[in-house]
Amino acid sequence: MKVIAIKPAFFNGARVRVGDEIEVPSTMKASWFTSVEAVAPAPAKSKAAPKALSQVGKEDSKTFIEANKVPLA
Repeated sequence: MKVIAIKPAFFNGARVRVGDEIEVPSTMKASWFTSVEAVAPAPAKSKAAPKALSQVGKEDSKTFIEANKVPLA
């Protein structure tokens, strides 16, 4: 059975680090690993496009006339 280590351990004469994928007997149970099928892949993080300092805040800016627009009565 293929498993992923979730804690540091020592197995079969070798050190196992967190995140290592190893093969263990299917009857083995331990608290330091979980099955590969049980671990869901991490969702991809979407990065915002980089902006120049001069572009920051440009979207919300208004002209003086737009900001002080008052309907005529």
